[in-house]
Amino acid sequence: MAQLRDKADDFKKAKARVVLVGMGSPKASKEFLKRFQVPFPMICDPERKLYDIYGLKRMGVLDFLLPSLALKSLAAVAQGNLVGMPEGDVKQLAGVFVIDSSGHVRFRHLSADPADFPPAEDVLAALESIS
Repeated sequence: MAQLRDKADDFKKAKARVVLVGMGSPKASKEFLKRFQVPFPMICDPERKLYDIYGLKRMGVLDFLLPSLALKSLAAVAQGNLVGMPEGDVKQLAGVFVIDSSGHVRFRHLSADPADFPPAEDVLAALESIS
């Protein structure tokens, strides 16, 4: 999230509309956006309908025990990225999509673990390829 937030001006210059999707309640989503100073709107999807439509994966129980996930989690904590108690399905993984004005997906990244997000520069490059 921080990588997108930090590039908010670049997304604005690219005339992109960044919209987040979360599983939490509207109240929890509003608190999340405020706490992490995220300048984008968030759609609340507690039933995970958008997650299913876009084919986002879910982790298996054993995936929580992977050493690589533990290392990424420790690195996030060391950088001050504490999210708190999750709301919704903790096994649900995220994704990043660039969808053009006609509804076509032009960029798709399905997260392999909770800390797997593409660099903001890759998303911006996908936006540039549309215009």
